[in-house]
Amino acid sequence: MLRINNILILFLFSFTGNIISAQDNNLKERLQTHVKILASDSLQGRGLGTDGAEKARDYIVGQFRDAGIQPIGDDYLQNFSFRQSLAWIPASNIVGLVEGNDPVLKDEFILIGAHYDHLGYDIRNDEKRIFFGADDNASGVAAIIELGRYFAQNSDLMGRSLLIVAFDAEESGLIGSNHFVDNSPVPLENIKLMFSFDMVGMYETNRGLHLRGMASLDKGDELAAVVAQRHEMILRQTGENIEGRTDTQPFGSAGIPAVHVYTGQKSPYHKPEDQYHLLDYDGMETIHLFMKDFLKVLSHESELRQSASLIASVLQESTFAGRRPAAGFLLNTGTGFHRYPDEFFQAKTLLNVSAGFYFQVPLSQLFGLQLEALYDLNGSQIDGGNFRRHSLTVPLNIQFGTPGVQGQDIRLFVFSGPYYRHTFAGERAGTTLDFENDFNRDEWGYTIGVGLNIFRVYMGYTSRRAVTDLLKSDEIKILDSNGYFSIGYRF
Repeated sequence: MLRINNILILFLFSFTGNIISAQDNNLKERLQTHVKILASDSLQGRGLGTDGAEKARDYIVGQFRDAGIQPIGDDYLQNFSFRQSLAWIPASNIVGLVEGNDPVLKDEFILIGAHYDHLGYDIRNDEKRIFFGADDNASGVAAIIELGRYFAQNSDLMGRSLLIVAFDAEESGLIGSNHFVDNSPVPLENIKLMFSFDMVGMYETNRGLHLRGMASLDKGDELAAVVAQRHEMILRQTGENIEGRTDTQPFGSAGIPAVHVYTGQKSPYHKPEDQYHLLDYDGMETIHLFMKDFLKVLSHESELRQSASLIASVLQESTFAGRRPAAGFLLNTGTGFHRYPDEFFQAKTLLNVSAGFYFQVPLSQLFGLQLEALYDLNGSQIDGGNFRRHSLTVPLNIQFGTPGVQGQDIRLFVFSGPYYRHTFAGERAGTTLDFENDFNRDEWGYTIGVGLNIFRVYMGYTSRRAVTDLLKSDEIKILDSNGYFSIGYRF
């Protein structure tokens, strides 16, 4: 059941909100103007590091300023750069603030964000194709500008403070929102809820509004349903799962309830046809009226809590130190020799190599599992020549090591475990090995070693020793031994 104060607040805002909305006859026109400018020919698709991106940034900063949205610090820009191929690309998040009116809650924040970058343009058949990005995501930027304008002019209606953020470099991998989370201008723990407006221009076409991840806020879906009913808003997908393909993802990973505000995929998504005249501005106005009332209610909630599922997800992420299962290519090179445990000598060493694939699975903060599948050329020097085997070797190792560095795959560990080797061909001093009578095809043994993951690179040393005999005869016991230096690369 919703708490009584939620309903009372909503009842109170139903009057003040209607009065203010009735006075704002130009809202739809302003939304359309924002989209038309941001998706215009002159901005050339707002590609990273282009004049069009700078024009978009300057326009948004100007709109924040004109709307009365305040900067945090000296200006609105949170500048950063990132590497793409051999070039460093400059980028900027645009950050504004509307301070809340509650003496206690104003130190907590609700964030509304939208990415303003897009795909730029390409040349096909000597013709420039501009990816205008009207729905994706000039529509979202227009939405946060106008919500910011409304609350800047009516800040007395807000309990918590409101952060308004236009993210850069979303299309390149959520780089702007990740940078914001890693370098938040306010204490990250004080951001209680995040909304990402990403493609909100096709309400009627998609017959509703998605609030993906709304239930990552405890009872957030119930609160949304009450406000939506008053606005006759059709809500779809208000579950717990936080969308991973938009700017909600870094916030969700940080344990902040994060909601993707989204009208749907029925849109000229990532196509040149995504132009301003195709958008549903009546629907965008409807979404604005719904969201401003919803934000008022949320800003006065006595507590905004994570859902139980989000808490569990963050705990699991912490336990695994941010690591995920990983697969990659592995090359081993070193030496091998044969041991004669019942004699007073051993064979001379010979170059051994193996190559194949590995798969790592984190089991806990300190433990992991690594499975390998390797083509293995192994052997030793013997009288009269070399002993060589061509084998398939499958080690399975338990790893024990450091938990990682700040969620990155930088980790030092030791490992040990069994291996199985099946030999499919070989020779002894130029003579083909006789697996029917003299030699065993199958071998078991164990490995011990040390490894280091540095981002995508794996390095290590492995000692591998057999415990089963090379020969079928009981007259003499011969055991294989190998020592490898390893280098690998994670896909």
